[in-house]
Amino acid sequence: MKRVLTIVLLLAVFGLLLMNMSTSQTSTPSFVFDTPAYQGNKDFKDAEKRAAFADAWDKYVHRYTVTSANYNLSGGYDYTVPGKTYVDPKEYPDFFEDAAQIPVRWEAFPGRVLYYLKQKFIDTYGFVKGTNRMYEMVDIGPEAYQATYKDSIVYIPQNPCNPNPNEVKLFDPLGPRGWLDEYCEMGIKRNTAKKITRLHFTCENPEYYWTMWKIDPNKVLEIYQTTLNNTNIQLEDLYLTDAQGNAVIDRTTQLPAYNPINKWNSGTEMLANSGGAMHLTSPPNELSAEIVLAGGGAVLRSYNVEENADANTLICCSKYGRRFRHSDPHIGQNVYQAVQEGLEVTLLNPVGLYLQEPLYQYFELPANAPKDAKIQDCFKFVRGEVQNKPNQMAYPNNMILHMIMEVPESWDDSITLEDFKVFGKKITYGSQVMETIKVQLAAAGKPASVTTKAKELDCTSDNGIVGVDYFVDANILKTSISNYNKLNVYANVTCNITQVAQGTTVDNLAVVISNVVDKFGNGIPPNKFDPKNFNISFPDTNIEVTSSYVGNDPAYATLTKNEEYTFNISVNVPEDLPVGQYPILVTHTNFGLAVPHMLEVVAADAIAQ
Repeated sequence: MKRVLTIVLLLAVFGLLLMNMSTSQTSTPSFVFDTPAYQGNKDFKDAEKRAAFADAWDKYVHRYTVTSANYNLSGGYDYTVPGKTYVDPKEYPDFFEDAAQIPVRWEAFPGRVLYYLKQKFIDTYGFVKGTNRMYEMVDIGPEAYQATYKDSIVYIPQNPCNPNPNEVKLFDPLGPRGWLDEYCEMGIKRNTAKKITRLHFTCENPEYYWTMWKIDPNKVLEIYQTTLNNTNIQLEDLYLTDAQGNAVIDRTTQLPAYNPINKWNSGTEMLANSGGAMHLTSPPNELSAEIVLAGGGAVLRSYNVEENADANTLICCSKYGRRFRHSDPHIGQNVYQAVQEGLEVTLLNPVGLYLQEPLYQYFELPANAPKDAKIQDCFKFVRGEVQNKPNQMAYPNNMILHMIMEVPESWDDSITLEDFKVFGKKITYGSQVMETIKVQLAAAGKPASVTTKAKELDCTSDNGIVGVDYFVDANILKTSISNYNKLNVYANVTCNITQVAQGTTVDNLAVVISNVVDKFGNGIPPNKFDPKNFNISFPDTNIEVTSSYVGNDPAYATLTKNEEYTFNISVNVPEDLPVGQYPILVTHTNFGLAVPHMLEVVAADAIAQ
C-alpha cells in the first residue's frame, strides 16, 4: 500500500472535518454528552451554573469525539480517514437505540508493576518480603522507593515496544501519583500510630474539575472539603502559582487558574496539612485519553481475527496507550474486536471511567467487629452512582466516581483497617485493596453500513499527522511547565478549549506541536527544525492569525528538548463570525497536517474584562 499522499488530499480530508464541525455549529442536535454519572446535576444546584457547566462539558467531550471519529491517530498520514467506524453521536443521535453495550473492566492495581517488577521483587527478596516491597512501592511511588532502598528493581525498558536492555528508565509515569496509571488513584490516611484508618479511591477525570473551576471555583472548594472531609482546605490552596507564590490569571475569567496537583490532590499520603486524592493526576489518566484510545481501537488492522489477537501486540501496532497496563490494551482490543466483527462503535453516554464495587468476598473482618457487621459497611460511595436511575440511559454495572474505605464510627474505635485481611493477608498497604477494585468504561456498537465499514490498514512505523499538544494561553503554559510545577511531566496542562470573544484580538496564545517527522517517518530534532515550514490557520474562517516561533525561549526549553515545538500566535476574530468551535490547522509544507485542537468563539460579552 502506498505511503505517499499529497497535501491536496490531506486538506480535502481536513475539509471533511470542517464540514462536520460547521454542521455542529449551525444545527441543534438532540444528543448531549452528559456529565460522568450525571454528577453535574448534583454538584450544581444553581440552575444557571448547572446549565453553563453542562454546555461546557458537552463541548469538551464532543471536541475529542470529533477527533476520534475523523482521524486515524495511529496510522500513517496517508490513512487519515480509515472509515468512520468510531461514531459521533451528535451526527447520529439515535445511535444508542438498540445498540449492543460493550462493558470493559480491568483491575485498578497497576498492571505494568505486575509485568515488569513483581517477579524481580520476589527473586530479590523472596516471596513474602518481595510482595510486600511491591505493595510498598505502589503505595509510595518509584521515586520515594528508590530514594529509600536504592536498588535497581524499579527500572524498566525505555521503549516497551522495542526493549533494549541497555536503555532503561525509572518506572514511570513520574509525579505525585503517576505510577497509578489504571485510571484509579488512591489516598491513604493514617493515625498517629501510623496505622491505616481510611482509604480514598477515585477515578474522576481532571477535565471535570478544570471545567467546573471555570464556572465556579468555590464549588470546587466545597467538593474538596466535603469529599476529603477536611475543612482546612482553602481556595488559595487550589491556585496554579509560580515559584514566588503568585497566582497565574486565566484570561477568560480574570481569576486564578486551577492547579490539578495542588497540595490537597498530590501524592498518596493524606496528612493534616496536605495530601489527598480528589481526582486523577497521572498523565495518562485523562478522559480525553479514554476517548482517543477508543477511537484508535476502532482502526481496523485486519479482518483476520488471529492477527493482532494479543492486546499488547495490537497496542504497538496502533500506537495508542502503553503496553502491559491492565487498561489501555484491554480497552483498545475490546473496541478493535467489535470492529473486526463488523460493528461501528462509540463510547456509551455518559462518557466516563467508573469504579466498580469491591470484590467483597476476599475480605475478612476483624475478630472484634460487631456481631452483625459485614464488609459492605466499611465502604462509602461518595460521588457517582452505584446503580443508574430508571429515568437515565441504561449503563452496565456501577458508575462510582469516588469511594472510601474506613471503619464505621459505631465500631470499636481501636479498630483500624490494618485489623482486616484481604486475600488472606493482613492489610498493611492501600494497594492491597486496589486488587479488589475494578475500573470500567462502556462502549456501544451497531452493525456498520457499507459506507462506514472499516478498511484494513497495516501497521505503520510513522505518523505524518502532526500532534498539537497544547493550544492554551502562554502565561498558563509557561507557569505549568516551569521547574516549579512540571505539569507537563507530573500531570497535565489545562485542557479546556481556548476561548476568544467575537470582535476581539487575543495575543500570546501558545501552540505546541510534536510528532514532527520527515517523509520517512524520522523525528526532526531541534537543530534541524525549521519553523518556516509550518503554517497555522483556521480554515474556512476569516480569523486572522499571526505567528512566531518561540521554541528557543528558555521558558519552553523543556518542551523543545523533547521535540515539542512552540509557536506564539495572535488571533483576530471578526464581530460577525458565528459563535462555535473551529479547528486550528497546522500544516507542514513538506509533510502532513495537524490533528486539530479547537478554538471556541464566544459572544462578545461572554469573557470577563
